[in-house]
Amino acid sequence: MLIGPEQEALIGRVFESYLTEHHHGDLLQLSGGLPEEIHRPVVVNAMTLFETSMEVGDYFNAFPEDVLAVFNKVLHRKAVEASQGSPLRPNGEQRRNPMLHARITGLPVCPELTRDTVPRSRDVGHFLSVTGTVIRTSAAKVLEFERDYICTKCRHVFTVQADFEQFYTFVPPQSCSNPAGCNSFKFSCLSEGCEPSSCRDYQEIKIQEQVQRLTVGSIPRSVVVVLEDDMVDSCKSGDDVTVYGVVCQRWRPLFEGSRCEVELVLKANNMEVNNQQTAATLLIKDVHKEFEEFWQSFKTDPIAGTDHTYRCCLLLTSG
Repeated sequence: MLIGPEQEALIGRVFESYLTEHHHGDLLQLSGGLPEEIHRPVVVNAMTLFETSMEVGDYFNAFPEDVLAVFNKVLHRKAVEASQGSPLRPNGEQRRNPMLHARITGLPVCPELTRDTVPRSRDVGHFLSVTGTVIRTSAAKVLEFERDYICTKCRHVFTVQADFEQFYTFVPPQSCSNPAGCNSFKFSCLSEGCEPSSCRDYQEIKIQEQVQRLTVGSIPRSVVVVLEDDMVDSCKSGDDVTVYGVVCQRWRPLFEGSRCEVELVLKANNMEVNNQQTAATLLIKDVHKEFEEFWQSFKTDPIAGTDHTYRCCLLLTSG
């Protein structure tokens, strides 16, 4: 964590207040009405949240992954509290809570946060909204994201997260993490030879810049987008999407004599498919234009325009 305990407490209080005011009903429905442990999104409007505390907005821009982790922690706690008093859950019924994720949307429209072009290396570590067209989708996979290891000397058990920057490989620590103190560097994986216990859905897609949004003569560029949990299989090739996420770097594990190739990827936090929205917007614009042109033609005699409308309606109803 790059933010201190005081900052984490402030972020937690502000986000908890936001959830209570804007998503209390959603939490009751998601926590009490779902029969099993599944992943569900809670869409958080960034503008509404940051209006209550600009300081939280500054922390989010500087440390997006840390702030999102705090959001998810608070969201899980509020979901547990809501499920305990939910009328949708009978008293005494034991049921696992769904895994809720804070999905950010509604970023301020400014060049620092909202892009029509693919991010560059200077954007690494920043949370951006990127609009593009899906040109490739990979098959959905099951990803093991954490493992339990045990120290062969002191028998201390600890959890290791898969390293996103190295294509989700597991890199055990160089020394034992026992708080009591241990200098051992030999560990054994507890799940070795067994079925992985900590898995999530995983998919990669590639989006390309939209030609109509670029300057004349520009060649569209593309970037890989990583989708996890509830975002998997939410789009297909050809869809126009807006991806909200953190710009990251990743590379293959390093070996002696091998060349290190670093690539930029967008680790998605939220994704919106704009196909229906675009079609509806174009339809509304066309109807509005046709409406204006109609009354413009009867500008000098609006009564005649009204009579024309009545005659058309009579023809339609009478056949």
